[in-house]
Amino acid sequence: MNHKSRIVAVLGKDAENDVLATGDADMIELRLDLLCASDPLQTIKAVRKATAKPIIATARPRTEGGMFQGSERERIDLLVKAAYYADYVDVELLADQRDNAISRIMKPVIVSYHDFQGMPEESQLIGIYEEMKKTKAAIAKIAVTPKSLHDNLWILQFLLDADMPLCMIAMGRMGRHLRAIAPLYGSALTYGFVTQSTAPGQMSLAELCLARKLIS
Repeated sequence: MNHKSRIVAVLGKDAENDVLATGDADMIELRLDLLCASDPLQTIKAVRKATAKPIIATARPRTEGGMFQGSERERIDLLVKAAYYADYVDVELLADQRDNAISRIMKPVIVSYHDFQGMPEESQLIGIYEEMKKTKAAIAKIAVTPKSLHDNLWILQFLLDADMPLCMIAMGRMGRHLRAIAPLYGSALTYGFVTQSTAPGQMSLAELCLARKLIS
């Protein structure tokens, strides 16, 4: 795999226990919207104490495949507070208060876009990427749902042409293998679950780490 690419272990419902099983991961993503705990800030504090690995904090709204129940203002306030314990914060490109959030978060930001239904047209995908660059994101993250192998080739070409740190994720069954392959083409991050999948077609942390050993 590309030496700059990092495997991210995704922690959800049982984050405080699952963090103990992230040994082979390079980074951790804490899904604040999936936690069982009533106080997500207490959980991220506990995860911070349990690991020295870089932490990405995110709280997905339902429109982005998440489970956050509160208002958009409450969600952004949570991300701002969580940033104190995190190394990166993931903010959605289409978030209503995106620019407000980015201006208040004093950590590098990953700006993300998700299409759970299909693949944007080529011109639309380029537009999404250009809009991400305007936000001054540390990393751009684009997750789409390919419908054909041809779509997968376009994703890989997009990675090869990128002029900033870019994570490309192919969701669903058709693109599942790209979670292991995309880092070879420059994807900055690839995400694997510890005990429970958090996205369509997601590989486990163990599978991604095995793939890295086999193809690097």
